[in-house]
Amino acid sequence: MVRRTHLRAAAVLLAGALPFGAVVASDAAAPVQSLWQPQEIKYSYMGFTTAYNCDAFETKLETILKRLGAHPETQVRATGCEFNVPSRNFFVTVTTATAVPASEAAAKAIKTGTHTESQQKLLDKLGVKKPFSTDAFPAQWTTVDLAKDRKMDLQPGDCELMEGLRDQLLPKLSIKIVMESVHCTPKQLSIQTPPLTVSALVPLPSVDKGSVDKPMKPTA
Repeated sequence: MVRRTHLRAAAVLLAGALPFGAVVASDAAAPVQSLWQPQEIKYSYMGFTTAYNCDAFETKLETILKRLGAHPETQVRATGCEFNVPSRNFFVTVTTATAVPASEAAAKAIKTGTHTESQQKLLDKLGVKKPFSTDAFPAQWTTVDLAKDRKMDLQPGDCELMEGLRDQLLPKLSIKIVMESVHCTPKQLSIQTPPLTVSALVPLPSVDKGSVDKPMKPTA
């Protein structure tokens, strides 16, 4: 009973630190011992309604992924935009690492040090000079309402971005879609941000900084 009370209190504190209705950690969900799994995802953005400056798109997508528990050194690269000119069609490359339960086969490969050459290349792209720590860290399945999270700052015009997130990124990051109604009509804006609620495995704030590698120094 004492353990359950502590878990409930931790969940309340986590939810209270974020915008109401945006992120909720289930008080019944015990922490999951997890490991980082690096991967790279590529896809094309095609916007019939909204054009983005590549830099702005990168910043927005990085913010979303980090709020969903992605590694702090997650990188998003958008290429194909004209300089300082918003574009409706460009390529997106996401290099990231996300928490996966230590019991999963992919995570076991990381823990035993059996990195593939491609995985090591991804670690290098993230600025990691050595493999991620083999020590598991606690994470928790957390429900996130993207449309209501103020830090994500998603607007009705971001419908096509959210469509790509739902179709191209979330399934490959093992992020579960709880509820969604993302239906984009070309050249038309809805009056509200499309609903998209997910369940993501988010590292708990108590994670020792030693369990992830030192951040890459910013470059000019």
